[in-house]
Amino acid sequence: MVIQEAQVLANERIGLRYYALTISAPQISAAARPGQFLMIAPMPGMEPFLKRPLGVNVIDMARGQIRVVYRVVGDGTRLLSERRVGEYLQVVGPLGNGWQLTQVRRALLIGGGAGIAPLLPLAVELARSGADCEAMLGASSAAEVPCVEEFATLARLSVATLDGSRGALGPVSRWLPAQPIAYDMVYCCGPHLLMRKVAIWAKQYDLPCQVSLEEHMGCGFGVCMGCACAVKEPGREEPVYKRVCSEGPVFDSREVMW
Repeated sequence: MVIQEAQVLANERIGLRYYALTISAPQISAAARPGQFLMIAPMPGMEPFLKRPLGVNVIDMARGQIRVVYRVVGDGTRLLSERRVGEYLQVVGPLGNGWQLTQVRRALLIGGGAGIAPLLPLAVELARSGADCEAMLGASSAAEVPCVEEFATLARLSVATLDGSRGALGPVSRWLPAQPIAYDMVYCCGPHLLMRKVAIWAKQYDLPCQVSLEEHMGCGFGVCMGCACAVKEPGREEPVYKRVCSEGPVFDSREVMW
C-alpha cells in the first residue's frame, strides 16, 4: 500500500454521468492488479473527511499511470469531477484482493453500471493470457455503459440496456445463457441484485463465480470495520463477517450470504 500525492493527468467526462480520471502514480501502478481499488480524496484538506473508494480501470506500468472511472452520485464525486489537470490528489492504494485468474481458459465477464469499469483490466489480462473471453455489459441506457469500445477489442461483447437504446432490451441478467456452458470462471461486478442473480445462475450450472462486492468504506484497509459483510464458512452455521476492503472486494459467490 502506497500513500502519495498523485498529479491529475486527465479528468474527462465520458457518457452521461461518468468521468475517467488518470493520475501519475508510478509506485501504485507498478503494484496494482485487476480487481483492486484506490482510496482518493476528492479535495485537499479535511473536507470531505472520507476518501472515495474507486476501482482500478486501467493500469499503465510503462508510463507510471493509473485510471479510474467513476460516476457522479454525490458531493464527493462531484468535487472530484472538478479537479483539473496538474492538480494533486491524495491517493492510497492499491488496496484489496483482486480477481483470481489462475488456469482460466474460458471466461464470462458480467458487469452492470459502475461495476463495468473495474472489469476492464481483468479483460486485458485474460486477453493477454490467450483466454477465450466473453463480456456481457448492462446499464440503464447507452450513455451509461462506460468503456464499451475498449471491451469490444478484448472480448466477444453483448450489451443490454433498460431502455433498449443499445443492445438487448432489459437487465443484463435476463440474457444469461439458458443452458450450461463450460466456463472456467464467471466474473461479476455491479449492483447487488445483479450479482445475486448471477451467483444463483452460476450455482445452478455448477460454474465457479467471483463477485466484487461494493460496500460503504471509511478507511479502505480494514481498520474501521464499516464494510463488513456476512459470508459462509464450511462447518459453521452462523455467518462469519469479513471486511470487503481488506479480505475482498472479490469473493467466491458461494461464500456470500445474499
